[in-house]
Amino acid sequence: MQITYVSETWPETTYEIESDRFGSYTIRADGRVIKRVTAVTEYLDKPKWGSKKLELNAIEDAKAAIARFRSPTG
Repeated sequence: MQITYVSETWPETTYEIESDRFGSYTIRADGRVIKRVTAVTEYLDKPKWGSKKLELNAIEDAKAAIARFRSPTG
């Protein structure tokens, strides 16, 4: 899933958030990768084929990470 996000903290910067069904996500600003998080490959109760819930949780985690940035580019 890929979305465009404008933070309340940095309204002048548009972020692109891309997540997958395993909980990994990538945050980009102006075409540059700002942050990339790779999900743990195996943990208790994680479906091996991925899920929509993990994908949506990754988007929320990315939004929370953007809110913690000290500058618009990380």
